[in-house]
Amino acid sequence: MKLTRHLAGYLPANLASAIASFGGVYVFTRLLGAEDYGRYALMFAVMALIHTVTLAPAEAAAYRFTASAQAAGKMADHFHTVRALMLRSLGIAALVMIALSLAVAHLPDYLALLPWIALLLPLNTLLQTTLEAHRARQQVGRYVAVFSGRLLGGFLLGALIAWLGEASAAAPFIGLVIAAALLALPEAAWLMKSAKGGVPDAGRRKQYMAYGLPIAAALGLDLLLSAADRFLIALFLGEASVGAYAAGYGVADKTVLLLCAWAAMAGSPLVMAAYEAAGPDAAREQARGLVKTMLLIGLPAAAGLALVARPLAEALIGEEVRAGAIRIIPWIAFAGLMNGLLIHYYSEAFQLARKTGERALLMLIPAGVNIAANLVLIPRFGLTGAVIATVVSYGLGLIILALRGRRYVALPLPVGDLARVILASLSMWPVIALVPDFGSWPELIAKACAGGVTYMAVALLLDAGGARSFMQDRRGTSSPAQAS
Repeated sequence: MKLTRHLAGYLPANLASAIASFGGVYVFTRLLGAEDYGRYALMFAVMALIHTVTLAPAEAAAYRFTASAQAAGKMADHFHTVRALMLRSLGIAALVMIALSLAVAHLPDYLALLPWIALLLPLNTLLQTTLEAHRARQQVGRYVAVFSGRLLGGFLLGALIAWLGEASAAAPFIGLVIAAALLALPEAAWLMKSAKGGVPDAGRRKQYMAYGLPIAAALGLDLLLSAADRFLIALFLGEASVGAYAAGYGVADKTVLLLCAWAAMAGSPLVMAAYEAAGPDAAREQARGLVKTMLLIGLPAAAGLALVARPLAEALIGEEVRAGAIRIIPWIAFAGLMNGLLIHYYSEAFQLARKTGERALLMLIPAGVNIAANLVLIPRFGLTGAVIATVVSYGLGLIILALRGRRYVALPLPVGDLARVILASLSMWPVIALVPDFGSWPELIAKACAGGVTYMAVALLLDAGGARSFMQDRRGTSSPAQAS
């Protein structure tokens, strides 16, 4: 019941993320063109990688240690330590940005984007650090407001700047900078107030970094797993092909990953609280509800995307990059589900047990396989080769983490529920096939509605993923405002 209340509370954040993600694909693939969109996608991946490797340790510590600090009455000390780590991390990020500027000095189209990325890094880490603290304290309302404001504000401002036609590939970054700067003011004041009176503690800093650095390494490898193919596509096929790949990836992977992240936003703090209070057995039971919810909403989303790939691309993706995107959407949809389970579910065992260094080492295997497979397959099969490498690598990573993580917390995979969700998802296929091909939005809406209604009916009939209990709990859930 508590998981369902949190799902309802975090729903606006998930909707905001969906609007920004799909709206970004719709607007920027049309306004920027294939090559500029490809440059934007490449540099966004670079920014995400720099942020993760250099700034994520403090953010991870802000989430993991907030609950224990609150229980011990050490919140000021906790936030003082987090703030100090964040400032130190920004110094490292600045050095990386200088090195990147030197590396692309001969590429003016990329060099022009770096000032905006340099502004975004400190703003984003401030916001993400406070967001992690709000999530750990289950302050749903504030989390949703900041999270949604950053994404929607950045998207709308970036779209306006791109429409005015002055900034090309920089437009999305400029929009994000403006939105983040406006939100950073109250969040910085909140962090300063929370850290007021805190006592610096070298032992606490060491503990936080020992936890956060391996998480940053593991997340960096996760990003490398999902983004390395873009750089190799640029090398072998050119920036326009990156645009097509990024557009299809952005629609398919983001859809499923957003749903998994939504479930994790609500469920992961409950799993962590159960682990802290009663140990691995309690966490395992709480995790059962989390994974059932992920399967209930994530698997039909992946299946549905595969079944409506063509009208979806016609509706959302600009014509210059559409054909390549259509080919990859079905495969990336299921890769997105594997990615969601990997990041938001099976990684949880290592975070709960504070074995994040081991997780980072394990992720070297699928990341290495991904790069090697792309080097072999992209020159031979083009974008299809990149897709094959992605699916194989995610599958391998999922298996490795699921099996190894059982040593710490034996996170369940309810096979019976999985089978019923698969049957309910397959039921959409014949129904969607009966809908005529209108093209673009009319066909997409008709097929999505037909498939969605069919899935819900069959899922309730089979009680797939606890669908009946989910709906009963949802009807009894209070409003998001009350849930916060």
